[in-house]
Amino acid sequence: MEAINATVVLTAVIDKPNHVSVRPVNPLEMMEDHVMSKLIDNLIKKYEYNIYINENISGEKLDKLALLLEKEENNTETYFNPLRYKSKFSWFNILYIIERMSYTRKLEYIPFLIEFLQDVNWPVFRYTISSLMSYKKTDLVPFVEQALWTAYRDDDEMWIAGIARLMEKDNIKQQDFKNPETYDLLKYRDF
Repeated sequence: MEAINATVVLTAVIDKPNHVSVRPVNPLEMMEDHVMSKLIDNLIKKYEYNIYINENISGEKLDKLALLLEKEENNTETYFNPLRYKSKFSWFNILYIIERMSYTRKLEYIPFLIEFLQDVNWPVFRYTISSLMSYKKTDLVPFVEQALWTAYRDDDEMWIAGIARLMEKDNIKQQDFKNPETYDLLKYRDF
C-alpha cells in the first residue's frame, strides 16, 4: 500500500501479524526509466526548462533537471547531444547540469566534456576547462590520454591544442600518463 502527499511517498509493509511498518521512499527511485524520460521531456517542453534554446535557465530549474537527469540512464545521447541545441551558447546548460550532479555520476561525463575542447573558439571552451579541473587528476588523466590518441588518429590538431590547454591549467605532466609517448603527441597541436 502506498500513500502520496505533497512531499513524500510512504510505503506500508505488513511485517508481522497485527504490525505494519511505514517507511519513506524517494519517489524518483520508484519511477521506471520511461516514466523518468517522459517527466524530463515534459519539463523541457516548457521554455523555463528548455535546455536547447533557453540560455538563461535559473539555478533552481537547473538543480531540478540535474536531479532528474542524474537518475536517467543514457542521457548523454538523448539530452546532451550538441546537435539538438539552438546555439553553442546553450551548451552551457549541459555544463551547468553536469556540475550539479554527484561526483560519481559526473565521472561518466569526462569523455563527453573533453570533446568540448575540440575548438578553442566555442563559447564553452574555457568553462569546460574549469569544469574538468574540478575532477581529481587521477580520474581525469586516463580520459585525457585516450582523447589525445583519438585526436591524433583523427588528425585534429586543434583538439590536441585544446587538450594541451587543459593539461597546462591542470598541471598534467608526462609522468602522469600510462604511455609516456602520449605526451609527445602535443607536438601536433596547431597552436
